[in-house]
Amino acid sequence: MKLSAIFGLLISSTLLTAPATAGWFDDLFGKEEAKPAVTQTQDTDLVSNVMSQLDLNQSQAEGGLGSLLSLAQSTLGGDDFGPIANAIPGIEGLLSAAPEVDKDSGMSGLLSKAGDLGASLQGGAEVYDAFEKLGISKELAAPMVNIVKGYLDTNAGEGTSDLLMKGLSAIL
Repeated sequence: MKLSAIFGLLISSTLLTAPATAGWFDDLFGKEEAKPAVTQTQDTDLVSNVMSQLDLNQSQAEGGLGSLLSLAQSTLGGDDFGPIANAIPGIEGLLSAAPEVDKDSGMSGLLSKAGDLGASLQGGAEVYDAFEKLGISKELAAPMVNIVKGYLDTNAGEGTSDLLMKGLSAIL
């Protein structure tokens, strides 16, 4: 009788603590755990590298990269930007993470009033305005470009990083 009482006590205590450790039970019956909401961008190697090397948080890294990539996209156009887009996972999220800048104020606003020369430099000024909005020093633009270039040198086809540098010529 003592053995059945001990066994009963053991089963009862197991059942009482089961909700805290019953993840295997859900797996057994095919129930899926609730997954966290997916953000628009992914924490790719590129974003992680920018965060760690430049001491930025994720939204700053994503917004800064998005600003740079938006400039390259607008400078190069779709065909030349394609290899860059194909080499960077989650690029759509990075592009959408770039903050909107007021084209009539800040450095880009001044350049928009400066005629043709100003128009050629306006894209770079928009990147610097976006960096300011994100709380990133404009001095970090060149190191961020170098990180992206290194990433493309490692993960993309030959000449892709050259396309990036051509697309970012307004800030280099």
